[in-house]
Amino acid sequence: MVSEWVIRNGLYWMSTIISWKIKEDEQNWLVSFETFNDEVKLEFEQILNDSRFREKLQVHTGEIRTLIIDNVLRSINLRLAQ
Repeated sequence: MVSEWVIRNGLYWMSTIISWKIKEDEQNWLVSFETFNDEVKLEFEQILNDSRFREKLQVHTGEIRTLIIDNVLRSINLRLAQ
């Protein structure tokens, strides 16, 4: 299963290459491209794979990123309080 974020992120990047349309119902998305050929298919698959990887990284690094942000903000607050 591919998340909505992965699909929409992939389509965002495809916008620089080709026009597309998306139709969705409660369970499925139907994506159509202005022109569809092997090159478009390959590009979209590569972008979706990259987006899936980025989504997994976001999930696995979210807590660490939050800790870093909290530490930076705490440091800024301490400097401003001096």
